[in-house]
Amino acid sequence: MEYELRNFSVKKGEFRRIMDFSEKYLFSLGLGDAAEEVGKENAKLFIATMHSIQEALGYDRRAIVVGAPNFTFQTSPEKFRQGIPEGARFAWGDGRYDFIPADLSFDFCGMLVGGVYDEPSLKDVLDTIHEMSEKEYEIDGMKVDKRRFRPGGHFLKLYEVENRDLPDPPRVAVLHTSSDEMYRLLRGFVDERCEEVKTPFGVRRILLDSDAREYRRRCEYASKFSMEKRKLLFEEVFGGEVMANRNHYDLVGLNEAVIGCDIVDEGEVSIVSLPDRAYLVKGRRNLSPEKIKECPNLTSAEKWVYEYLLNLNIVPHGSGHKLLGVDKLVKVIFYPKGRVFLFRRDSRLEVYEDLWDAPRWFRGEGMLERILSLGLADYYAHLKLLYTVKVDF
Repeated sequence: MEYELRNFSVKKGEFRRIMDFSEKYLFSLGLGDAAEEVGKENAKLFIATMHSIQEALGYDRRAIVVGAPNFTFQTSPEKFRQGIPEGARFAWGDGRYDFIPADLSFDFCGMLVGGVYDEPSLKDVLDTIHEMSEKEYEIDGMKVDKRRFRPGGHFLKLYEVENRDLPDPPRVAVLHTSSDEMYRLLRGFVDERCEEVKTPFGVRRILLDSDAREYRRRCEYASKFSMEKRKLLFEEVFGGEVMANRNHYDLVGLNEAVIGCDIVDEGEVSIVSLPDRAYLVKGRRNLSPEKIKECPNLTSAEKWVYEYLLNLNIVPHGSGHKLLGVDKLVKVIFYPKGRVFLFRRDSRLEVYEDLWDAPRWFRGEGMLERILSLGLADYYAHLKLLYTVKVDF
């Protein structure tokens, strides 16, 4: 990638050394489009920032980002500017580093896949959601927040199972939800307990020592709450049988997170949701030794990197954003207070500081094929979309 530094605090030679070292710990399984290129640049920034924080705290430099086939960029301007990955599993230590990046802002977003045996009409579903908005629900003594029972970024979808290799059920529902209840509580904890660390890429907030461990404990509870909430909603709207229920935006260890992909054990059912259809797959242990050997960075990687890749078990939950009409990412310019990205679109250049308002949509073609070719999962069922309700549960 071509970089340009404008009054940046790090000299060109040192900057290149930092970015080259970060790139050694970036492994992308993506589709090779411009959106993946942006994801890779953000991931390199994240790794470099973690290395800087680790050095300041007296830890060895140990950070890694593995992009799933849906590897792309964050649409949140704040997260984008901090280089937070999207469609990736990533770590910033070996599970014993007593710090957590404070601005990952987990909302425990995830998807439930449930078998549906009757034929719920769209009218019935809409009526049920309206009735639910008038009721009170509790999970473990905490009220379920219904203020966001309205159109938003999440959804409810009903599919028909097209291939008859799957004997039951005839229909599958997917609920894509998060947990604002927990998000707000955890943000308050972060704002109260975080500390600031200066890095070459700006000031970053972290949670340290006992605060990091307490945050991890609270995230474990929040993760379970979010899955229970999803199950409650599914049972209220559809009934039926839960086939899978995972968070794909979660802190999965003291030094590890997933954002935009699932951790799926061998044989477990997972969903790959595309704009107009979906697939059920069954997880395989991944990455295989054969696929790891194909990774370009592996020749100089340490043993811990190989072991991390060997136990990824990642499957994308969807296709990830793509940039409409963009040919390629040309250059990244670093300023003292941020970056700008230069894209080639036909014969002209376009410049963005973040991609919140960039023309974008979701990828469609090639996702299932990429998953199968990498050996991440086995094909299980094809789902035909019947209807979508855009609702932020």
